[in-house]
Amino acid sequence: MTSDSETRTEEAAVPCGGDSSQTGRLRVFDLHCDTLDRLAFHGDPSVPGGFAEHDALIPASRMSSLAANDAQVSLDRMEAYRWCQCFAAFIPDEARGNAAWGLFERVRAVWERELERHADRLARVRSVADIEAAHAAGKTAGLFTVEGASFLEDDGTAEERLDTLADANVRMVTLTWNGRNALGSGNDTAHGLTAFGRVCVRELERRSIVVDVSHLNDTGFRDVCEAATRPFVASHSNARSVCGHPRNLADWQLRELADRGGIAGLNFCTDFVSETHADPTRDDVLRQVDRILNVAGEGVLALGSDYDGCDVPSWLNPCDKIGTLHELLVAQFGAEIADKVFFDNAHAFFERLEG
Repeated sequence: MTSDSETRTEEAAVPCGGDSSQTGRLRVFDLHCDTLDRLAFHGDPSVPGGFAEHDALIPASRMSSLAANDAQVSLDRMEAYRWCQCFAAFIPDEARGNAAWGLFERVRAVWERELERHADRLARVRSVADIEAAHAAGKTAGLFTVEGASFLEDDGTAEERLDTLADANVRMVTLTWNGRNALGSGNDTAHGLTAFGRVCVRELERRSIVVDVSHLNDTGFRDVCEAATRPFVASHSNARSVCGHPRNLADWQLRELADRGGIAGLNFCTDFVSETHADPTRDDVLRQVDRILNVAGEGVLALGSDYDGCDVPSWLNPCDKIGTLHELLVAQFGAEIADKVFFDNAHAFFERLEG
């Protein structure tokens, strides 16, 4: 590790909000997982995205509940923590317009079903006050988000669908996935936002829905910088200077997030952590953390695990192993920074949006 990280360890302050002295349970705020899609589309090969194929050997009974399942995220595994999870409805590139909207509605139905089934353990949250109330009641806090807004088309349906997102308490929308849609282009393509995409950025902001730039290409990121009037996020993206995958953020993008009061979620996806290790090591993850801290400061980095959407390092799989990462960050950077990454930075971001 760099001398900067070593210095930071020596100067680390005492623990803050991330590790509660009242309950002894570590606070976790994760900006992205795909668990709802795995539950919603289990056994249905007609849905693009590969979930049915990936989980073909898992019995339906083990992929039917957020409480206990064979996914990476479950309420049972989260119970050891005070956890706030952003649960995404992932819409693959192959689905557009009405077909994409149908997939969103299927994932939303699973989300509503699980909220009702597990009301004693899971709380729908939208505000910082909601998160605090959920944790005070001993519940996991859940925010509903969208990854890939390919159901938004410039065909007269967008305004009603945006209103439906707001009514469904969707808190954050990733504009694209890897390819193109009516809003803009993901990292597999070279175009930026469309004129319609720029309008949608402002319409999302008007409805207090956070704009998420993960998956956008660099041109699209710049276009969001021009169109956005409020802080935005990269919910699950790492540092490109450490791992050169185009899904990761260049240093200038990390600085832009810092300047605008945004945050970036540390993605556990093996392909985005390391270019040399198929199963990234603890040092691989520490290099990502160290770079983002050095480039963007201590207030930008959060968690964006991408659980249930990718392969993650074995030592972080499944989600109840996340405490290992906190211990690692405490040892390397100190408890204050570890707590900022795990909870406080994301909490502060949403608090800023409400101010």
